[in-house]
Amino acid sequence: MAITRFLKKIDLFITIAANPNWSEITRELLTGQTSYDHPDIVAHVFKMKKEELMDDIYKKHIFGRIVAYVYVVEFQKRCLPHLYLLIVLDNNNQLRTSADIDSCILAQWLDLRSQPLLFNTVKSTMVHGPCGNLNPSAPCMENGRCTKGYPKPFQNCTSTNQDGYPSYARPDDGQCFAVTISGIGNIEVDNHWIVPYNPYISAKFHCHTNVESIAMFRTIKYCFKYITKDLIKQLYNTITTK
Repeated sequence: MAITRFLKKIDLFITIAANPNWSEITRELLTGQTSYDHPDIVAHVFKMKKEELMDDIYKKHIFGRIVAYVYVVEFQKRCLPHLYLLIVLDNNNQLRTSADIDSCILAQWLDLRSQPLLFNTVKSTMVHGPCGNLNPSAPCMENGRCTKGYPKPFQNCTSTNQDGYPSYARPDDGQCFAVTISGIGNIEVDNHWIVPYNPYISAKFHCHTNVESIAMFRTIKYCFKYITKDLIKQLYNTITTK
């Protein structure tokens, strides 16, 4: 919050989750073992991936020049680490227009024939749910609605809503592919369900990498909740135990 108060803005919010199927993890496992048997290997590989990502962002400037960043790593269920990263871009590299956002963030299927690696990454890691009528028992469902706001509406162009979050371009282009849902089977999924991602990061790291543009100052409260929620939990537990 001190960084945000000084710089008056935050431009990108990135969430990255470890992929237990990374080859660097699976090749170290013995017969019959899974990644959940070796959280030490998962954590070590994730640290290497995180450092490589930060080099891409801060040194190679894949989003442009960076003036500040802050991140926290959280271990969620099954000991899989997640990275929550806030980025402040230089004034000359800010995402001011819909075209700027579209240049680095997508929320749609890509062509399978021309980009098979990225397509498979999106299919395996960047599809939300599905939930709603397709899967009423999905974890994101609450009182009959998705807490994440899916399915998102089709739209041809990216726009920004009153809360400062972009509604990304999700064209009704007819692209629809089957994804497998445990306990349900195959479900046809279109652009309604694609989580926003950066093509370069998704193709390189082959894991869940949600990339969001932050257009207004008040949206920082959402990011701040993620950055500090573990600290708040620890503080609460300390107070209640005493």
